[in-house]
Amino acid sequence: MTGAAAGREGPAALREDPIAVAAGPAEVLHRLALAVRPLDARTRAPAGPGLSVTCEYEPVPGRRPRPGDLLRPLEGHGATGFVLRHGAPGALPRTVTVRVDDPARRWVPRRFRVPLWTRPELAGADASPPTAPYVRADARLLLPWLLPGPAHPVPLGTTGIRLRVVTPAGTPVRWPRVDAFGPGGVPLGWAHGDEHGQVLLLVDGVGVLPSPPPSRFDVALRTHAPDPAAAPPADPLAGLVAEPVVRSTSPPRPQDLDNAVLRGTARPAGYRTGAADTVRTLTVGQLVHAADLPHSPA
Repeated sequence: MTGAAAGREGPAALREDPIAVAAGPAEVLHRLALAVRPLDARTRAPAGPGLSVTCEYEPVPGRRPRPGDLLRPLEGHGATGFVLRHGAPGALPRTVTVRVDDPARRWVPRRFRVPLWTRPELAGADASPPTAPYVRADARLLLPWLLPGPAHPVPLGTTGIRLRVVTPAGTPVRWPRVDAFGPGGVPLGWAHGDEHGQVLLLVDGVGVLPSPPPSRFDVALRTHAPDPAAAPPADPLAGLVAEPVVRSTSPPRPQDLDNAVLRGTARPAGYRTGAADTVRTLTVGQLVHAADLPHSPA
């Protein structure tokens, strides 16, 4: 997995003394390291089913990896989400890279760099006497918001726009992000694009337009995108930034579980904003298809 060998827990950290329970000594086989519960950014409900949540491995020196060799699927647990455990084969690094993908393309993939609670930190509460405070399960929870992808099921009556973000030369921009501002500069929505530059942006409201609003209104679209780079063909998510997440406190603060990074509104490191906004026209209650949206970094 990602992370230098020095950051991994050593073999001694994998061995735990039995803990005392009412029935007698009990051996601990595993501990929860991380739970990932992806949310639909539109409804705040759990996204899915059919998502793929994996943890990335580092390549083995001297060996050419095959597609899928560098990914470890997290265990699916229904409404609970996806689980990574201390105690599975191999020690976990202190920080892991988690990717959330949807093979059906209903949501745009995301990647996160997540610092973990180490196994000694989690085991300390069971020691006699305790050597560390108890770490609540919700302090080991990641709640990423997923933005609509090209195949997202859009309800009738939704106002939005489909388009493609491209360079001035017409080349699709990989993994763009787009913000929408309505009349008066009011933010109306945001969207993530896929590796082909395709964006599905759904908006709420019409800004400061008086009631009743017109059936059509203009929005200013602002693009953000990473600098282009060669992408290894074996990895379809190459170039998708791994956004750093701050480890929750225990108990978690509200901002630990809901913040701009998790929502996907924070501009990731390496992203550059377009030099100028572009105006497009939306129709209330309709999903319109628009011309390509140019992205030229400032």
